[in-house]
Amino acid sequence: MALTASLVDIARKSHYENVYLSRIGAFDCYGDRVVCDVTKPPGIPLVMDVDTGTDDAVCIAAATLCSDAVDLIGIGTVCGNVGIEHTSRNTIDLVDFLGCDVPVHVGAAQPLTRRLSPAISHGATGLGDVVLPAAHRDYAAGGVPGMIVSAARRNPGALEVLAVGPLTNVATALIEHPELRSTLKRITVMGGAIRGGNMTLASEFNFHCDPEAARIVFESGCDLTMVGLDVTLKPELPRRVFDRINASPGRAADIVGRVLDFMMRRKEEFGADEPNLHDVIALAAIVQPSLFSFETYYVHLETGGEITRGMTIADFNNVSGKPPNAHVAVDIDVDGFWNWFVDLFGAVK
Repeated sequence: MALTASLVDIARKSHYENVYLSRIGAFDCYGDRVVCDVTKPPGIPLVMDVDTGTDDAVCIAAATLCSDAVDLIGIGTVCGNVGIEHTSRNTIDLVDFLGCDVPVHVGAAQPLTRRLSPAISHGATGLGDVVLPAAHRDYAAGGVPGMIVSAARRNPGALEVLAVGPLTNVATALIEHPELRSTLKRITVMGGAIRGGNMTLASEFNFHCDPEAARIVFESGCDLTMVGLDVTLKPELPRRVFDRINASPGRAADIVGRVLDFMMRRKEEFGADEPNLHDVIALAAIVQPSLFSFETYYVHLETGGEITRGMTIADFNNVSGKPPNAHVAVDIDVDGFWNWFVDLFGAVK
């Protein structure tokens, strides 16, 4: 069997073929038999944790088009860009609209120790003026931490978590189930920055929202990849990409085109954020890691201060003497990223 996603995927071939064979006939966390497609090797088993606003929606849509690279097992929601009732509704309506049967679990309604301070650039509901039809199904039973733990047990040493919102759910899972430290393969987070911020002068929104949770995750000992503003602010949405998406067929292109249209208008009409695709860039770090340059650092999470709350401080000079705890994305092939992104939608029939 040959894997085609990337050179990294080829390097993982033997491992994931073994995982694939071990999963045939396995059961999910609700006792239902897992049905495997024996005609192709599996992708990376992946759980997503999202606070679905605009760029989260783009990330989810892109992930559903990466079936050759990832096996999307479940999606958890968390408060962040908007309240949990909106992030959860946006998520389940979106995956239902896309025809994706992945279970959606409702997660934390508040940060670990603080009140939620939602973002303003995603609109009142999180998707701006984009409206989706209501889903014709219910949320999956059980919380997000339990879903992560069950998925890790079914995929020991192979499960990856992509967390693109505040890290409340992931931190809770690690607190309640310390064994996750040894059973997860990797956690990839969209958050932080080793230089600058977008919520304060020094901190990024997700980590500012729940800095205590971010500290727990960074100090957990898990294999951790940080995809922060150092790379997510670099690919500014080109008009050609917007036009290409809008010319592409399929429901994923339809919803992404509408979300991007709002993101472009909010900048032009309201002076809001640039239409940066922070979260889908974190997804790309999993399925197309060759697009990135990474450095390994010990990263400290600051939890206090008017400006420094949520700040990620990289120990460039090993002052702390602590071992590295994060692979930090420091650069991205911008053209390569946009080519990968638009090709996802161009491949839809």
